[in-house]
Amino acid sequence: MLDDIWVQKRNEKIFFVIMIAALSALVWFNWVVGLLFFIITGGLLIYIKKNDYQQEQVLMKYLDDLSAGVTAGSAYAIKNLPVGIAIMDEKRQLVWANNVFRAWAHLEAEEGGRMQQLFPGTRLSKLWGKSGWFDCHVDDSYYRVFHKFIEEGGTAQGNADFMAFYLMDRTDMELTRRASEEAMPVFCQICIDNFSEVAGDLSDVEKSALLSDVNECVLAEFSKLDGFIKQYSSSDYVACISKAALQQLMKCKFDILDKVRNIRTVNRIPVTLSIGVVQNDEISFARQSEETQTLLDLALGRGGDQAVVRMGEDVKVFGGKAPAVGSRTRVRVRVVAQAIRELITESDLVLVMGHSHEDYDALGAAVGVAHMARASGIPVHVVVSKYREVTEKMRRALEDSEDLKGLLISEDEAEKLVTDKTVLFCVDTHRPDMVAAPPLLPLVSKKVIIDHHRRSNSIIGDALLVYMEPSASSASELVTELIQYYGDDTDLLDVEASCLYAGIVVDTKNFAVQTGVRTFDAASYLRRSGANVGLVRELFTVNIDMVKVESAILSGMEVVDGYIAFAECPEGIEQAQIVAGQLADYLITIEGIRCSFLFYHDSKTLRISARSDGSVNVQVVMEKLGGGGHMTVSGAQLKENARDEARTAIIEAVRAQTKEETT
Repeated sequence: MLDDIWVQKRNEKIFFVIMIAALSALVWFNWVVGLLFFIITGGLLIYIKKNDYQQEQVLMKYLDDLSAGVTAGSAYAIKNLPVGIAIMDEKRQLVWANNVFRAWAHLEAEEGGRMQQLFPGTRLSKLWGKSGWFDCHVDDSYYRVFHKFIEEGGTAQGNADFMAFYLMDRTDMELTRRASEEAMPVFCQICIDNFSEVAGDLSDVEKSALLSDVNECVLAEFSKLDGFIKQYSSSDYVACISKAALQQLMKCKFDILDKVRNIRTVNRIPVTLSIGVVQNDEISFARQSEETQTLLDLALGRGGDQAVVRMGEDVKVFGGKAPAVGSRTRVRVRVVAQAIRELITESDLVLVMGHSHEDYDALGAAVGVAHMARASGIPVHVVVSKYREVTEKMRRALEDSEDLKGLLISEDEAEKLVTDKTVLFCVDTHRPDMVAAPPLLPLVSKKVIIDHHRRSNSIIGDALLVYMEPSASSASELVTELIQYYGDDTDLLDVEASCLYAGIVVDTKNFAVQTGVRTFDAASYLRRSGANVGLVRELFTVNIDMVKVESAILSGMEVVDGYIAFAECPEGIEQAQIVAGQLADYLITIEGIRCSFLFYHDSKTLRISARSDGSVNVQVVMEKLGGGGHMTVSGAQLKENARDEARTAIIEAVRAQTKEETT
């Protein structure tokens, strides 16, 4: 229509020019006739101008109507577009929002309102001036929000910059994705970890009945989860469940462990399960199957009666309420002793070390391993850390022995002696960050671990032999048994027997906790081998100044909930680790106290000595702080200013355990 109008106006101008030329020629020949035509032409010109004006009015009205229609259509489309749109000013206030955004935000999307309230969990101040997107979850809906910075420049009132937000509802997509993720398979391996001990005194009929009860319980629990489970031996199962089912198991803290443990047996020994679970979408099914076996071994290494779950790189442990049950047979001890003998005889040097800040158990066990190497005629040294205060008396006794001259060496001296045939024994610890000399680990290719602590997530890698028995009272007990089956007639020196005996005494609290038949057998063997009880007693004597310090610390003791004891050793006291350990041991002998936690300062770090009477697993408590240890004896190392946070975490962890006991 516009094209037709403009073509017509161009034609009129051409005709007018031709007419003026014709009038000029006519006037030249006959001015009368020319004047008449001039009058007629003037009238036509006035008429044409009038028509032009009317056409312009029609055109302007058409353009106004078209513009109004486009504006109204655009406004309607923007306001009702199935995408939420909102504009925020520099004051983080809502300037404008379409109907979809207002419907999403309900009554909160009022102009002038704070935008921060509409996007909980998102700091809008960090988004200002940037373009991008973020995901938002409100109530039961999921949104993806795209943000665009709009820079309008300066005005009389200041800057006029805005931020536009475009809201995309992706609830259906997110729910579908979550449903698919929750249906991902999770592999599990399950075993009855103490069946041989439980069924040792049972008749065939009683064994069959017990297995039937356990099978019924395990199969019923996994059937409730709509999972697959297959028994491939009398005490082993393999299962596959969904990720959602795993979350359900974790939410109820793997109560299947409690249900199996509550099955009554004739000899009153509870049946316990160990479970390894892997959930990792980034590795193959074959790799997940291998990981489940590794985690099952980890659960068994920690004493059994627990489930170890790996989700990506995160490892969580559930259970661990039942104390580890020691094996009644010593077949494994004999096999391990012979393997150690072969490793030692094939080496040209044996190095032994315990954990840093050695105690009597770590040093005693190291001396026991050194005896086996000496019996085989292989050069041996015990690598000790620079911290002497805890084992000062034992070190002096070893250094004064003519037969053990040069046995104790430092880390620097050990590094100079390492060869390709060197064997390194790590006793009373299995964590690479806790050994007395961490730089030795990558230098030695042949490593052996002997430990009585429950296995933690980190363990010394590439060990040729790992001998871990959480049921043992101490590493000294394990080494004493190995000596008896080592197959050599060389007698223990009195000082060696005394060191091993002291290691057992310190970890059993003078045979009061974590003792079994094998503990007393080992102690009896050491006494027959010449263990000097007087020397051991002297190792544990304290002077009057330490008694005064301990009394002052006890005066500031705090008891929470009537059974959790806290105390702190002040900075600057001598032998803080010994004081903390002794006081922690003493506190659990007080009526009503079930666990104790002693804070003490060492260099620039804050440490904790944790003890329990057996009713609280302090190892699990310390693991939450990055430490570890044993069920009744454990510890952790913290930052200097983390005391209050650690105290709160300890109380919550202990309460969680005691709450599980009452439910």
